This record gives sequence, structure tokens and C-alpha cells, in this order.
Amino acid sequence: MVQNKSILIMKNTAELLEKVIDFHGGADFWNQQQGLEAHLNIGGVTWPLKGHDDPLKDVQFKADLHQQKGIWKGIFSTNTSSEFSPLKVSLLDGDKVEESLFQPKDSFQGHTIETPWSKLQLVYFSSYATWNYLTTPFNFLMSGVQVKELEPREEGNEVLRRLEVIYPADFATHSRRQIFYYSEEGFLRRHDYWPEVLGGSSATQIVENYKSFSGIQTGTKRRIYILNEDGSYAKDPVLVSIDIKGLTFN
Repeated sequence: MVQNKSILIMKNTAELLEKVIDFHGGADFWNQQQGLEAHLNIGGVTWPLKGHDDPLKDVQFKADLHQQKGIWKGIFSTNTSSEFSPLKVSLLDGDKVEESLFQPKDSFQGHTIETPWSKLQLVYFSSYATWNYLTTPFNFLMSGVQVKELEPREEGNEVLRRLEVIYPADFATHSRRQIFYYSEEGFLRRHDYWPEVLGGSSATQIVENYKSFSGIQTGTKRRIYILNEDGSYAKDPVLVSIDIKGLTFN
């Protein structure tokens, strides 16, 4: 009985994963693209709580699709940019590197949600988070990522199918375990995670206003809230707000 149930779960996982990937543009098309450029407006209470007012208002994010690398332009000020990889982040003034932080994730040890961040810590958090959001669900196909379908959950008038994703230990992301909720059509409605850089506090991302960009579909309105233990959430406060103003793939 257990063996048959496991086989069924594996079959359902493969079917749902394929459906979600195809809905968002397809693996073949994604693999033909190398990078993205996004125009974003990012707000929420997290940034002032961490000691920074509007560091990501009206910014550009340029990223590699197949490895975790990203560049912010206009972060903190119009002349400031940053570079991100899991092992190093840097701040630049024009073409000049002002400061760098190696092994940035280690710098968050002992942090809680109230602990202030340096500029480089904010670069790390905002870069890996944005990279993950904009490459979902295609990053599920990357080496070492494990995916399993969970029991569905009713949200409002919809029954959402859920994928549990376990990322490798060296993957720059909120938490190794994350849960993604998909509609019958394939829309990502919700995304639960437990950001380690915030002391493992619980959060959920609500995704709306899907649009197609260069053949890839993604939600352009994203709001992140505190996730309660029972799986519910309140819409106040807004921890992070993300509005995608433009997005191209190349």
C-alpha cells in the first residue's frame, strides 16, 4: 500500500511539475535564454526595519538565468550598483568597487527579524530573493533540487496543488524547504518559506497579475506577509512589495 502511494505521488509530482513548467513558457524555451533584465519597484516594512529607507525604489535587476548571479542598478542611489553571487557581494560607485563581502550568508548568523543590516547584507538578501522569484519555476529543474507534490490546499474558491521544493545546501535562497501553490491552470498563487537570514521567521508570498514577457509568464504583483502557524496570513503589515514594471529575457 505504501509503495503504491509513493509511486502515485511520484507520478503526480512529475505531471504537476511538467504542467507548471509548460504553463510558464516551457523548459526548451527557457534553456535557450541566457539572462533577464527587470525594471522593479520594491517596498515594504522590511527595509526601514533593517535600517534602510527605499533602497530598491525604481531599480533595474540584471541576472544570469542558469547560475546565481545578479546586478542591481540604482540600489540605494542612482549612481550605485551591486554585484551578487552566493559567495560574494559587492557595492560599486560607477565602475569602482567600494566594498565587498565574502561568504555573505555567514554574516547573518544570530540574526532576528529586528537585527539591522549593512548595505552589503541587504544586497545579498534582495539579490538572491529576486533571482529566485524571477527564475521560478524553472530553478526547480536545476541540479540538486528535489521536488515533491504535497496534499492540495483550499484557498478561497480554489483548490491549489502544492509542490514542496528542497534546495541544495549551497543554493542561495530563503530556506532549503519551500512550498509553492499552483492553480488548476498553472498560475503560482502563493509561496511559503522560512528565511534563514531573518532567523527562520515564517513568510508567504502572494502572487497576482500575471503577464507574458518574451514568452515567459510571471506574476507582476507580489506581496509578502507574515505566515501564521496554522497556514493563514494577514495582509498587514506588508513585509515586502514587488511590482514588476518591465521584464525581458535574452
